[in-house]
Amino acid sequence: MMRHLTFFVAIVYLFGFEPTSRGLGLLPAVVALVLAGVALAVAVSGIHALSVATGAAGALAFGLLGPFSAGAAGAAVALAAYAERSVRVRDRSARALHVVLAGCGGAAAGVVAATYAGAGLVVQAVVVVVAAVLIAAPRLIEADDPVAHGLSALADALPEDVGARLRDGAELRRAGGEETLDVDARRHAEETWKGLLALAQSRVRLERKHPATAEQRAHGEALRRRLDERIDAHVTALGRIFYAVDEARAAEVSLDDTALRRVESKGASLEEVSRAIIEV
Repeated sequence: MMRHLTFFVAIVYLFGFEPTSRGLGLLPAVVALVLAGVALAVAVSGIHALSVATGAAGALAFGLLGPFSAGAAGAAVALAAYAERSVRVRDRSARALHVVLAGCGGAAAGVVAATYAGAGLVVQAVVVVVAAVLIAAPRLIEADDPVAHGLSALADALPEDVGARLRDGAELRRAGGEETLDVDARRHAEETWKGLLALAQSRVRLERKHPATAEQRAHGEALRRRLDERIDAHVTALGRIFYAVDEARAAEVSLDDTALRRVESKGASLEEVSRAIIEV
């Protein structure tokens, strides 16, 4: 909910109030513009170093291009906001479509906002809503979960056995199920996901090292085995909790036969009525 609100507030500023805010002075206008660009990128992709950096760059491009081309300015800020998410779109064709939707949606939003810049408050409100819809268009393309994407990318840099376990974890993450957990279980699961990602990152860094001495190689090999065990334990624990939740829900559904009993009772009642009518 908070991300949706942040997204809309950023759109309101960029395509509603940004031109008038330039009268406040150069420094306040630039700061507000950068904050809006970062807020838009974070609302789209979450808090990541890449999304913050591209959001700030897109905001600056929006400010520089705005006086010359509203369409180019809108395309720049939208492409920058969706840059991190574009990387997480798994299919290559879908990724290209994602980029096209971001660029075209941003350009169209910029042109619409510039066309009705001097209109009344009601028209401006409509313009902002239209801009929000246009810039939200790339969300129609499914993107990989950040944790799943990270695990899959790290798995490609590791040997097949541990890489396969990381891919299992990525598929488990894509399957979802966090919403079925209670608050404490969800918090513990999220901490476990973060731990798994940190272990995978450490494992990749260790894999890229080439120790010079036999003692260093032996120590590195022992540490690799330890990390592989911890990765396997994390994936196993996460799979167990989600499988247990699915089992519990299935068992709960199997016990709820109220509707079945009512239908059976109604069917028996109708059969009795039918037989009574025939006998008469």
